[in-house]
Amino acid sequence: MIKPGIQITVVDDSRSEQCAAECGLDWSSAEVRALASQQIKTRFSEKIGLEYLDLAKATANRKPPELSQKIEGKNLLFPLLMINGQLRISGDFDIRQLLDAIEAEIEIGV
Repeated sequence: MIKPGIQITVVDDSRSEQCAAECGLDWSSAEVRALASQQIKTRFSEKIGLEYLDLAKATANRKPPELSQKIEGKNLLFPLLMINGQLRISGDFDIRQLLDAIEAEIEIGV
């Protein structure tokens, strides 16, 4: 049974230093997010939302205060994978890791 309302947020900061060797996926790419959304939908359901948030472009109204509290003052690597507001991965990750994290969330939530 899928836990209703799972929200996936990929948090990035385009101001942060990028890997020169093209490490990981470019989550700012609409194509990458579309592919990830499709794989999420295929594997799980439509009840899982995927959002991308670039902190460099986020306004005060768009960036939730609780997100700021979770990431400020910590040496986190971008991008961040957050599931229902909880940090799951800090640093480069791919779609397989994203799907595995969702599956773990579903198993824990049941």
